[in-house]
Amino acid sequence: MSDIKASLDNVNIAIDQLLEHAADLLFEDEKSDTLVFKLHEAISARQHFIDQLVGDSQFEDKQYLQQQVSLTEKFAQQATIIRVDREALLRGMRKGQQQTNLYKTINAKR
Repeated sequence: MSDIKASLDNVNIAIDQLLEHAADLLFEDEKSDTLVFKLHEAISARQHFIDQLVGDSQFEDKQYLQQQVSLTEKFAQQATIIRVDREALLRGMRKGQQQTNLYKTINAKR
C-alpha cells in the first residue's frame, strides 16, 4: 500500500511540474505536443493509482483520499486556466489569419 501512495505522490509531483511548465510554454513551441502527451500519461497513471487505493477495502486513510480530491481540483483549475489561455490565443490567430486573407483579397482585386 505504501508503494502505491509513494507512486501516487511522485505522479502528483510530476503533474504539478508539467502543468507549471505548460503554463510557461509558448503556444507555438513544438514541445507543447510532447508535454500534453506526458501530462496525459501522468494523469492516466494517477487515476490508476487512485483506483487501486479506492478499490482496496483495507485502505482507510480518508485524510489522504481527501488530499487527493483537493489535488484533483487544483490540477483541474490549473488545466482550465491553461486551456482558456490557449483557446484565446487560437481565436486571436484565426482572427488575424482572416484579416490577412481579407487584405490579400483586397490587394488581389487592385
